[in-house]
Amino acid sequence: MKRILTMVMVTVLLAGCGGNGGGADLRDAEAQALYERAQRAMDRRDWTTATEELEALQAQFPFGVYATQAQLDIIRVYYETGDAASTVAAADRFRRLHPRHRAVPYTWYMQGLALQEKNEDFIKRLARVDTNLRDPVPRRQAFQSFQTLVEQFPDSEYVDDARERMQELYADGARFQLFVARYYLDGEAWVAAARRAITVIEEFPGTPSVEPAMDVLTAAYQALGFDDLAEGVQVAAAEMDPTRPDQPAAPGLFQDESMEVSPSPTDAPAPGGAQPPRMPGPGAM
Repeated sequence: MKRILTMVMVTVLLAGCGGNGGGADLRDAEAQALYERAQRAMDRRDWTTATEELEALQAQFPFGVYATQAQLDIIRVYYETGDAASTVAAADRFRRLHPRHRAVPYTWYMQGLALQEKNEDFIKRLARVDTNLRDPVPRRQAFQSFQTLVEQFPDSEYVDDARERMQELYADGARFQLFVARYYLDGEAWVAAARRAITVIEEFPGTPSVEPAMDVLTAAYQALGFDDLAEGVQVAAAEMDPTRPDQPAAPGLFQDESMEVSPSPTDAPAPGGAQPPRMPGPGAM
């Protein structure tokens, strides 16, 4: 009797093991089917369907090779739909789950793209809205994402494009500060205009915004009665632009210690694909 019971138990255990293996195979097959449907949707640029399939795959099958690939693919899908917040969240989640994965540089690159393009859409382009003059925070965050990619993964295939985009973002930051400086100048807020102009000159050297910022600073100093400082700015501007008429000698550019002058950044943009500049901190953007 004991022998019969033992045989029955062994048979049940073997059947259970066989059933578990079959269940695992079935789960893998279902995950693969979901992933293949998502891939077909991505191939035809049906981002809505691709999002639904990839999200379903992650929810139903959170582990395994298909789940990992879905976590990676959905970063691009969110980007293609223009959902910058979800793109950044998905990229961050992938890095937390797979910090040593070979695709980590890609996640930083896609995060930077999404943040850089956050303010750009068809309506704004159609209306000719200058998106560089709106919401500078995402652009600063995009710069930081590209900077992380360049510094931590210098051999990545995405580095060259990231460097170029950092240069663009650097120039955009200068244009934003110049816009604010001119706004204050038009509103006769002379001190605020001067401070913003100084920010452009000190923190964004080498950009096309520096020369007009010096004009703003000259006007602000003249309105404040700082004629010596205004002349100093004109002299410095003439040295930058040989076509300008000579100006009389004057004191240094920022000799008035009562003015708040932001410190210069450690790096500045360099031509020829050299190391990109560091983006100024939150206060400057």
